[in-house]
Amino acid sequence: MTATLNDIRHGYGDVEVLHGVDLDLPAGELVALLGPSGSGKTTLLAIAGGLLTPTGGTVHINEAPLYVDGKVDRKAAGDTAYVLQASSLIGFLTVRDNLLVRDITAGRRTTDADRERAADLLDAVDLRSKADRYPSQLSGGERQRAAVAAALYTQAPVILADEPTAALDRHRGRAVMELLARHAHERNAAVLVCTHDERALDLADRVLRIEDGRLG
Repeated sequence: MTATLNDIRHGYGDVEVLHGVDLDLPAGELVALLGPSGSGKTTLLAIAGGLLTPTGGTVHINEAPLYVDGKVDRKAAGDTAYVLQASSLIGFLTVRDNLLVRDITAGRRTTDADRERAADLLDAVDLRSKADRYPSQLSGGERQRAAVAAALYTQAPVILADEPTAALDRHRGRAVMELLARHAHERNAAVLVCTHDERALDLADRVLRIEDGRLG
């Protein structure tokens, strides 16, 4: 599974934020995208995940167009999982159920194996003891780690993470990047991490930089 962005443009009013960005995200790679605040990296990630329609250019998920006639193709979008800067957790669900929610909404009964996999992921982000808590009962860093675990639980072939280590110390930030790298390599997934944190870039297969809406 690959994600390909061609000639992506986006603007707000008369201000163009992205200026014809081309980006290939091949299966089996973790790509780190660095850039300062306002560089366009979050906008690019939102377009790659089907959250923001570009004003120009195309996005393909495994050769299928993500945007068709200005609307998101739900099948293509279903192959992506997104970790937002602000917590993407559902407030009225427990941490455990935030991992299981895609199974629940799809009408699929969760199995013991599903729950064990969820528990293992929570253990990997040091949250197993807080599985029954609600997002409001977690710290900012704990919510961030839970959101990463929820995205990985989906086993999506394309993972898009916006500043997943921003609220984490060096040790936990590296552990999260290791999990994302492992998902890319073991699941043959395409993983894009937008960040300004350079502490664990050695785990990325490629490091790209964006500034003023252009890849350097």
